[in-house]
Amino acid sequence: MSSGPLWTIEARKYDQRLHYRLSATLVDDDGQRMVFHTQPGNMLHHVTRGWTRPMQHPSDMFFWPGRWYNVYMNWKQPGELDHFYCNVGLPPVISDQTITFVDLDLDVQIWPDGRFQILDADEFAAHSALFGYPDDVREQARLAVLDILILWRSGAPPFNRSQG
Repeated sequence: MSSGPLWTIEARKYDQRLHYRLSATLVDDDGQRMVFHTQPGNMLHHVTRGWTRPMQHPSDMFFWPGRWYNVYMNWKQPGELDHFYCNVGLPPVISDQTITFVDLDLDVQIWPDGRFQILDADEFAAHSALFGYPDDVREQARLAVLDILILWRSGAPPFNRSQG
């Protein structure tokens, strides 16, 4: 993986509390999407869980301006995909080598063998009520899950990549 500038990726909750933060290397920016890479040993600061740990495996992270999700390709080791982890959230804000997005708690995990699972629907419902997500935010989150599944089933990028 080529090296580029180091960026900060921040996930926040709807009330703007920091959820987690990590550093990643920008490896591609074509104006339509940005791709970042992390290596084992990069530190993940997970504020809501109260821990900081080194990442155990490499990951490629895809962000698109205007999309209500981002996709992490999590590798067992270089060249061996473990799974895709898709975070549903508000479209990212890009500023000063930092990407910030509001994590809406709804996630989709997809494995190379074709299995998928929609995660944390209960947390999404609870936080929708707690933080008062507007109707349009709840609807966009649901549409983002459908968009992820359509892209995955069609083999569109980044779901067409199973090797690094």
